Amino acid sequence: MKIAKRILRVLFYAVLAAVAGLAGAAVVLTTTERGRENLAGLISDVASSEDMKVSVRGIDGIWSGNLRVDHVVLEDREGPWLVLREVAVDWSPLALLSRTFLAERVAVGRIEAARAPVSSPDEKPRTGTAFSLPVSVDIRAIDLPQIALGEALAGAGIAELAAEGHVRAERSPLAVEADVSMARRDGHEGSVSALVHFLPGDNRLDLNVQASEPAGGIIANLLQLPDAPPVSIAVSGNGPLADWTGRGTFHAGGELITEISGQHAFIDGGSRVELRGNGDFARFVPARFKSLLAGQTRFEITGSSHAERGISIETATVDTSVLRGVAQGSINPAGATDFSLEFTSAGPTVPLGLGSEESPIDIELQSASLRAFGEGRAPMVDIETHLASVATRDMRVDNIALALHSDGFDIESRSGPIAGTASADRIGLDNPTIAPLIAGRITALVEGNVTKDAITIGKGEIASDALKGGFDGKVSLADGSIELNVKADAASAALPAAARPALGERTTLSVAVRRDSDGNVAADRLELLSGPLSAQGKASLSDGTIAAELNGALADIAPFAKEASGAIAVALKASGALVAPDVAATISSDRLVVAEREITGLRLDATAKADAANPAADVTLSGNVAGETLQGKATLKSEGGQSRIDGLTLSLGANRVGGDLVLDDAFLPEGRIGFELPDLGPLAALALEKIEGALNGSVVFSKAEGVPQVAVKAVTSSLTRGDLNARNVTVDAQVSNYAQAPAISGTIRADGVTSGDTAVTGINIDLKQEGDWTAFSGGATVKDIPASAAGRVRVAEGTTTLELKSGQATFQGVRAAIAEPSTIVVKDGRTALERLVIGIGNGRITVSGDVADALDIRADLSSVPVSVANNFAAGLDAAGSISGTVNVTGPTSAPVVKYDLQASGLEAAQTRSAGLGGIGIDSSGTFANNRLDFTSTISEGSGMRLQGGGAVTTQGTPNLSLDFSGNVPFAIANRMLAENSMSMEGTAAVAVKVSGPATAPVISGNIRSNGARFVAAQAGIAVNDIALDVAMGNGVATINRLTGRLSSGGTLTVGGTVGIDVNSGFPADISIRLADGRYTDGHIVTANLSGDLAIKGQLTASPMLSGTINLARTVITVPTKLPTSLSELNVQHRNAPAAVRRQDQALNPPSSGDGGPKSGMNLDLTVNAPNSIFVQGRGVDAELGGSIKLTGAATSPEAVGSFQLRRGRLEILGKRLNFTEGTLTFSGSTIPYLNFVAESTASDATVTITVIGEATNPKFVFASVPALPEDEVLARLIFGRSMSNLSPLQIAQLAEAAAQLAGVGGSTSLLQNLRNAIGVDDLDVITDDKGGTSVQAGKYLNDRTYVTIQKGEKPGSGKARIDLNVGRGVKLRGEATDAGEARGGVFYEKEY
Repeated sequence: MKIAKRILRVLFYAVLAAVAGLAGAAVVLTTTERGRENLAGLISDVASSEDMKVSVRGIDGIWSGNLRVDHVVLEDREGPWLVLREVAVDWSPLALLSRTFLAERVAVGRIEAARAPVSSPDEKPRTGTAFSLPVSVDIRAIDLPQIALGEALAGAGIAELAAEGHVRAERSPLAVEADVSMARRDGHEGSVSALVHFLPGDNRLDLNVQASEPAGGIIANLLQLPDAPPVSIAVSGNGPLADWTGRGTFHAGGELITEISGQHAFIDGGSRVELRGNGDFARFVPARFKSLLAGQTRFEITGSSHAERGISIETATVDTSVLRGVAQGSINPAGATDFSLEFTSAGPTVPLGLGSEESPIDIELQSASLRAFGEGRAPMVDIETHLASVATRDMRVDNIALALHSDGFDIESRSGPIAGTASADRIGLDNPTIAPLIAGRITALVEGNVTKDAITIGKGEIASDALKGGFDGKVSLADGSIELNVKADAASAALPAAARPALGERTTLSVAVRRDSDGNVAADRLELLSGPLSAQGKASLSDGTIAAELNGALADIAPFAKEASGAIAVALKASGALVAPDVAATISSDRLVVAEREITGLRLDATAKADAANPAADVTLSGNVAGETLQGKATLKSEGGQSRIDGLTLSLGANRVGGDLVLDDAFLPEGRIGFELPDLGPLAALALEKIEGALNGSVVFSKAEGVPQVAVKAVTSSLTRGDLNARNVTVDAQVSNYAQAPAISGTIRADGVTSGDTAVTGINIDLKQEGDWTAFSGGATVKDIPASAAGRVRVAEGTTTLELKSGQATFQGVRAAIAEPSTIVVKDGRTALERLVIGIGNGRITVSGDVADALDIRADLSSVPVSVANNFAAGLDAAGSISGTVNVTGPTSAPVVKYDLQASGLEAAQTRSAGLGGIGIDSSGTFANNRLDFTSTISEGSGMRLQGGGAVTTQGTPNLSLDFSGNVPFAIANRMLAENSMSMEGTAAVAVKVSGPATAPVISGNIRSNGARFVAAQAGIAVNDIALDVAMGNGVATINRLTGRLSSGGTLTVGGTVGIDVNSGFPADISIRLADGRYTDGHIVTANLSGDLAIKGQLTASPMLSGTINLARTVITVPTKLPTSLSELNVQHRNAPAAVRRQDQALNPPSSGDGGPKSGMNLDLTVNAPNSIFVQGRGVDAELGGSIKLTGAATSPEAVGSFQLRRGRLEILGKRLNFTEGTLTFSGSTIPYLNFVAESTASDATVTITVIGEATNPKFVFASVPALPEDEVLARLIFGRSMSNLSPLQIAQLAEAAAQLAGVGGSTSLLQNLRNAIGVDDLDVITDDKGGTSVQAGKYLNDRTYVTIQKGEKPGSGKARIDLNVGRGVKLRGEATDAGEARGGVFYEKEY
């Protein structure tokens, strides 16, 4: 459009000039050649401007109505860009009288457009009134047969086009009718047609524009579409202006790129516009913006324009897959403005890529907004931006918030007050010097004023955890001058470590910086203060001349050395040309004390000419150290292109250093420096060190065939610095080509080097030059670890290559060796490992990869034995091996570790004691950004198999997110249970999730099992067929189901909860119901019981088992005592083999305590038994009832209470006595105390029998009235006779009864031996109530028939009896005597 206007302007001025010619100089300017040239020049001058030159040549036929122009050239700042040749205008000059330009034909023989015109940088947008025509235009034919577009416009080669059409435009009221078409004429397809009817008087607008081109066309090139696809454009619309609708489409590559539709309507005082559309634009924008427009982009605008109220935007939206933009409000420069614009991310962030490939800038945008409100020409403005991160190659900034405010920003003059804030949660910078200063959250504030010429900062602040700063000043936008005052206050702990000893807690810096419009810079009022350090100075750089002055002081050097004190002053001046300034420096101190040595009058003076081509300097050193004179000097001279260091001397007491050096043009020296230092102490004091010892030797610099080399010889018998001591060290080495590719030959020997507890002895290293390689071999013993290595190294062209041929070290029996030759290459900060193979035991570790700013390392492990850890952890006794791979990639500051490892046969003393066999672990995962993501499978031969994985974050408090499931044998708990003489068998199906911080993890999941078994050996309890269902969540394990069957009878049901917070000690609240149970200790007690119990308290401490146990039938058996000849054997293992020791450790695990009382379960149980407590054994048969209380630890319970006699009897050799009283008392022990009393009348005495004592060893006491000996009491009780009247057989029976009651003797009696000898089932001697004695024998004929024969001492006392058991307690009995008597009967018997 701009080009068309310029062409019309040329034609208009040409016509205007023709009309003017009628008034005066028409004949001169049109009829002569000279006149026509002047006329062309006049038109050219009028049509030209500062940025565009128009040249018109060859004007003819002005008054004939057939105007001809030879050519018209348009030029910009870069030269000609448009040429019109053979211009022909057939027009009517008289029509101008009616203010109409009427032309039958306008033709241009050839138009050449090389490129688009270049705009002026100072060109301002046009403002003001709307466009209007000075005259009406009616061109009835336009003929442009040759239009040539240059490669910059056409895209490839020269494009040839032709155009034709007509145009009619009415001046007032404005109306336009145009019909123009254009087509390629160079063998390529492509056309453009435009039909425009703009008729405001008729309230109508008709528009139809069509354009299409194949691939590589002009339109694609002008739009800079990637790959120049085929293009098709269509724009159409028709209807009245008061209600006009239009539509446009754009196709590229056969696909619809965008579709736009809009409506226009007149409203009161203005117009209303609606526009909506969508498109896929991502392929046509630069790569860094593609993510913004990914997918479909939809946009919609609804607004209105009023002459008085300005522009009103009801709604304006743009939506992409990642971004949403919304605008609304009003803009009125002549009134009030209230406009807002906001962009927000559709997802977490909007990724933006800025910068270049070499220096990318990655931005994660969250939101951005702008609001302008208030007076239209100077509204208040608020701009806010939130960025999740901004990252470059060297820096990353997280969570950025930016805000800018102006109370009234004049848009036209671009001026107004501003106030801004900025904050960032973290700035990650790969710069160890600056990074500590900006650690933590960063905030900034600025207040000032902006004009089109300058930015004035009235107040500026910046703050981080370590830094507080302020600034003010002015920056000129017109000439680039700067005035800036800066103050900074930093925590010294954030400054470089080397400087901290000289600093106080905080460091302040202030400076005034100025830069003028010519680029000259000055820094004035420079001041640095921090603890003992202070410095002041100034500097300037003007027209290549530098002037600087700095004075500083360190009040005390003590922070630099523990045994040093005193002050130092420093002065520095520089002046002259920047490329060769004169420099003077002085360091001085009146008095220093270092390592108990006094240094006085210390002064170092240096003057120099810092000319790189011809350097020169004089240095002198003087002072007194511990009463000895210090002198030193050196002079650097440059003459004839050669530099020399002459008279280099340093003397202090007997210590001497001296030599001369000649420097070539590369400053490589030749010469010798010798040193004899019999007492290093005073010299070390100058370096603020305490070193004792002597050192002698020399350093000789030379050249061999132009190659520099240095020979170093040094010997010391002893050197001591702190806890570091070197003894008898000798260095004899020559370094060839040390400046480029050093190669070393020589030896290094030392008897020993000791540092603290680390001693290195027998140091013996041989170096040998092999071309440009240095071969090395040797070894040493480090902390009793013999180590050796051999290989060679080369340094050339910035590359260090190390070839390791062999190497080994042995520590505590573990041998690590280089299994294969390997190479390590260091170049440009990159270390490359080429297959470094290390053998450890029978396994190998192979490492290869690169180490640089980014890591790329791979380690392959093959059967690496775990047993190597046994040498570092006593008692571990580990076994097994590990294989797999480990990959380390990413930057060194944030490496990414990926691993895939398999461990097999893993064992340790702890796993063995838990009853576990070899454990296998298969695990893979990734560690990146302080987070480990992994999956693992854990298995064991007993059936344990767990699978799962998760994530663990390691920054700060570790955070867990784990999920495992599988089978776990209960045997793994046996080690802990064994301390309470308990064990478990079976397997649990486990599904567990662990989340949250490691210090307070949240555990959820479930544990299920069927068929498990639990044994409490001390309690004599075994629970079989255990069914378990436990759910975990919210820090609690809930027992949904726990049932089991006691091996001795009965069932067990358990419910309740157990806290699973590790720090809570596992608090329990468990209920236990026992039904129809049976308990036996295998020796004394057998009981049927039931009850309701509860376990409460911390399981890791001393939980309480409480409740009530109800006993049914309970039998307490008085045992037969073992023969006194048996005793326990004390067996001890001496020099036992390892297998026996492991078995003993598994059977008798060590106590978890420290010798104090064990933590275990405590008891608070009540045992009720109203009756059915039976005491039996040694002739006692009694029933009792009562209750007891069980308290104390479960491993050693205490029983308190008693059971009272309900009934009872005592039977001795068939003599039955009834107990008259009896108690079973518990007084702390679980073994009851018996006290039973029985009475009987025998012959002429009353007999009392007392059973008293512990149930395991009761005593029988026999007493009588009148008092008789115990054997006499027994004789009268059993046989009704005195001892003197007993037969030998009766005496034997009496002895047997006494032994039975006393619990001593063998397992058989005299009568038992007789029974065995004659083959009967029963043989007994009985006494009747009259004292008569008889012998009785009995034998089973079969399972149901029993025959008894009895014969007494009197005639007729013999008899025979037969018993037939018919079942269910019913017996048939028949009997006959030797007197001829017979009888029979039916009997019923039942035991209770």
